[in-house]
Amino acid sequence: MNKNIVKICGESDIIPDFEKIGNDPNFVFRVDPDYVKNTLYDLEGNSIIVNSWLECANYVNGGWISDIIETNLIDTYLFFSSSESFRTVFS
Repeated sequence: MNKNIVKICGESDIIPDFEKIGNDPNFVFRVDPDYVKNTLYDLEGNSIIVNSWLECANYVNGGWISDIIETNLIDTYLFFSSSESFRTVFS
């Protein structure tokens, strides 16, 4: 399973059939009252709030991301770019 699914959506015993979900235009995700709502983003900046692990996993499988990962990528970029600047200035 996509490691981002676990990182963003959490762990679950559900084994999703993404192909079946994607091929069913009438598929409805059921709200899971025990699932903490999660906001996901696509590359164009659109957002969606998911209300179940299965819905979250489906969107993450389709390339949507969480601000958690985005924040980690930005932090990593800033660290390496500032480290490079530090080496350039003090070399």
